[in-house]
Amino acid sequence: MQDSAPPATAKSEPAKYSVPAFEQGLDLLELLMDSPLPLSQKTIASRMQRPVSSVFRLLNCLEQRGYVQRDPETSGYSPTMRLYRLAHTCPAHVRFRELAMAPMQALARQVGESCHLSIREGDRVRVIYNQPSPHMHSLNVSEDTTYSLIDTTAGKMLLAHLPASIRDGWLAGLSDFQALNKTQQTELKQQLLSLQRKKVMTVPSRLTPGVLDVDVLLEDAWLGENAVLAVPCIQKRSKTEIKTDLLPTIQDAASQITTLLKGM
Repeated sequence: MQDSAPPATAKSEPAKYSVPAFEQGLDLLELLMDSPLPLSQKTIASRMQRPVSSVFRLLNCLEQRGYVQRDPETSGYSPTMRLYRLAHTCPAHVRFRELAMAPMQALARQVGESCHLSIREGDRVRVIYNQPSPHMHSLNVSEDTTYSLIDTTAGKMLLAHLPASIRDGWLAGLSDFQALNKTQQTELKQQLLSLQRKKVMTVPSRLTPGVLDVDVLLEDAWLGENAVLAVPCIQKRSKTEIKTDLLPTIQDAASQITTLLKGM
């Protein structure tokens, strides 16, 4: 009598290794990055569901390495710019510029205007790439410039498309928002609600008279977050030209950039 063949066994899955201390450090950084205000050790420990002593050691390490900073008056912790500087030096950021450059150069030639990409960085909007216009007279925005979230069309677009709970948290912590009176705060909130249903915004610039701001949302285009392709137009165009020529050209470029960046 022959021995029966041993039963087939499924391939064993690769072992999954856990590094609790490293994971907790990342959780802490993500928590601070998502908070509009500095957080105390006690608050961090509560939200992470970790002992205060463990959080203290993590914060101490991250502070020594320059990733977080403590407010000497409130003892609250917030992230520094070190992470952003690292992103600027890593290959992913270099690759981002390479991918975005061609469609943005083509867009600048087609519409005769400069164009730039912006992201939300904490409570500010940061310009991370600018493509100058080929013409002598145009409006250019310097890279690495930061602006208020509520004073720019790009900032409003990025705020509007955040989850409601996160957006409300940011607004509550924004000094620019708190400086508005109650009527202005209500109007801004209503404007953000209306923008939730839009991915394109075309309005006269509040910061630069005589300029038309055209902003298109690029969903999940930058490291899992939204970005905005902005074209500040100083040339006068009719409403028909804007609708039938300018906007389709900008939206096509935005679609190309989003596709390229998602393929990184």
